[in-house]
Amino acid sequence: MLRINDSPVEPFGIRTMPLSVRAPAGRLRLALGPSGEPRILLPLAYRELASCVSVPGSISLTESHFFLEGRSVSFADMTCISDSLASVFGEFVDEIIARVEKGSSCLEAIDSTINDFRSLLSESSDSEVDPSEVIGLVGELLVLNRLLDHSASGWKAWRGPSGDRHDFRNAAISLEVKSTDRVGKSDITINGLEQLEAPSGGNLYLLRIELEPVHGGALSVASLAFSAIGKSDDPVGLHKVLRAAGCEDFQSARWNTRSFRLNSESFYEVKDGFPKLTSAMLLGGVRPAGLFSVKYSVDLSFACDFLQSNEAYRSIELGLSQCH
Repeated sequence: MLRINDSPVEPFGIRTMPLSVRAPAGRLRLALGPSGEPRILLPLAYRELASCVSVPGSISLTESHFFLEGRSVSFADMTCISDSLASVFGEFVDEIIARVEKGSSCLEAIDSTINDFRSLLSESSDSEVDPSEVIGLVGELLVLNRLLDHSASGWKAWRGPSGDRHDFRNAAISLEVKSTDRVGKSDITINGLEQLEAPSGGNLYLLRIELEPVHGGALSVASLAFSAIGKSDDPVGLHKVLRAAGCEDFQSARWNTRSFRLNSESFYEVKDGFPKLTSAMLLGGVRPAGLFSVKYSVDLSFACDFLQSNEAYRSIELGLSQCH
């Protein structure tokens, strides 16, 4: 019913439907997320705070505030962020509603139901993640947090997981991030003939991040992802990008067997003369028939003339963060 009627409902300003079941602070409400995700709003009494108990990669749990009859009303706001678990989420919501109807507080119903449903809502895998994937994601999440420090909507510039040829893009600015744990080495690996090709009418930059593996280091997938979600103006949207990056559960052990500290960074503008190979450099501007995958290495010691200052990097960082 909510999906059929796509008009926001006042006074909430979102698509929502009150249920007959009441908690002490008011009615429970079904709702939809920004992209139509199933969602439930559970009213919180004065001084009640939404619990941090949740299922990463499956359920987003935040505290939301709406104005109703001239006063702010708080809700525990739960959204299903995994399309494949929508039916399980429906059963999960039914159970929460039933427990509130039997007298449990909203927070008690949430916590107990999550504990009972955790195995059904979990999408984690026991297989190990390739160390290079972990290093790459840590580097991109480090940049992502910097963008979010400038703007809560800066996560929208993270375009690589969604299929863009560059990791970050906003308007005419593109940034490719290359992370390594090979301390003191200057080479990077380029995947494809398009990765170092500037956007049409725009500029391409490259940031090389050198990470040193450290036991208990401050930089890990879990710590950086959790920080980014807390800064974002759309946690559900950011969860989707993380899933597109292959990280369903950023808190799982398989993504967090390694942690790092930042050792060094170098920032380059990729333009004419930069050591690279692109389609435009090939005869006729196209790759030969039958050649479907190109991977090559670049020694950045040959790119010293393209190094940019820290101030230039901060300017690009700010430009990328201004997404709408």
